[in-house]
Amino acid sequence: MSEKIEVILVDSGSSVIKSAEVIDGEIQNRKTWDEINLLKEYYHRSPVIISSVRKNHVELGNLFPENKNIILSHKTPLPIKLDYKTPETLGADRIALSVGAHHLFPDENNLIIDLGTCMTFDIIDNSGTFHGGIISPGLKMRMQSMAHYTKSLPDIYNEWQSVNAGDYGKTTKESLLTGSFNAMIHEIKSTIETIGKDFASINIILTGGDANFFESRIKAHIFAGSKIVEIGLYRIWKYQ
Repeated sequence: MSEKIEVILVDSGSSVIKSAEVIDGEIQNRKTWDEINLLKEYYHRSPVIISSVRKNHVELGNLFPENKNIILSHKTPLPIKLDYKTPETLGADRIALSVGAHHLFPDENNLIIDLGTCMTFDIIDNSGTFHGGIISPGLKMRMQSMAHYTKSLPDIYNEWQSVNAGDYGKTTKESLLTGSFNAMIHEIKSTIETIGKDFASINIILTGGDANFFESRIKAHIFAGSKIVEIGLYRIWKYQ
């Protein structure tokens, strides 16, 4: 590996493991991994900072014994303040997202909406204080749960983009799509309105694997940030 690599940024989510390299202060060479062992073999000599929402985060760190590595948690020194009653339960991804948002928009109150396996809303104000947020089922979870908990409803997640549905469905598949997709849109809009009442102004940041499906439907100031977690991880690394 090149000696120019400053640190490897690893985001181990519920569904996929992603990595990126920081070279000369720039985040680049993004990759996706099926197994963390493959990542270890590729980056066996580089320092690593890991954000993991999986229960095996300690094992992830142990895979890099020769590295200067950081397993992100609430105990990691952070450039923000956590105003959270149970910081030990706070997901590393939510911490990284908040640090990334505050770095990009330090003078604004930020609401980060992450649309992945779960849909999360996180609030960090212009002083750098994380105030908590909301966790809700994501699009895939909503669609699959209806199939899982019933005997007759199909799982449409892998085909929903080919299903046409308006405000209500004319078929069962259309009805499932409408119930999942439109409910999330209404939930997002309502949450933006509710949280916005507590701030004179708030910046809306939309991110996550499903964000592109919702961006055009949310009538608010949106910054669709695909690099937010990576930026947050790098700022935390620099803060140490």
